[in-house]
Amino acid sequence: MTNSIPALLAALALVESSGNDRAFNPRELALGRYQIRPAYFQDSKIKGVHSQCTNKEFSEQVILAYGMLYEPVAVKTLNYEVIARLHNGGPNWRKHKKATNNYWNKVKTYLYGTAK
Repeated sequence: MTNSIPALLAALALVESSGNDRAFNPRELALGRYQIRPAYFQDSKIKGVHSQCTNKEFSEQVILAYGMLYEPVAVKTLNYEVIARLHNGGPNWRKHKKATNNYWNKVKTYLYGTAK
């Protein structure tokens, strides 16, 4: 199977919100199918406002820009694991890799059918 950004984004959406564009986590102020927090949005440097993260296409631009900022090689090589862990754990995820294990296992289940 060839890795693709749409496949990874679909898996992230299922893990984060079951693909619900209206999802909202009031504790973290996370919005949309990808549950993007305000700081994540700001770091992405995408023009707009955080409330636009309820839009699938806008959020995908945010995720890719965030990835290119913190893990450009992973985005260019479509490294699912690194992109997913970054999305979940933020730019310092490598210091706390264990904290992203459960998340990565869930993403793998959607990508591959089972957690490899």
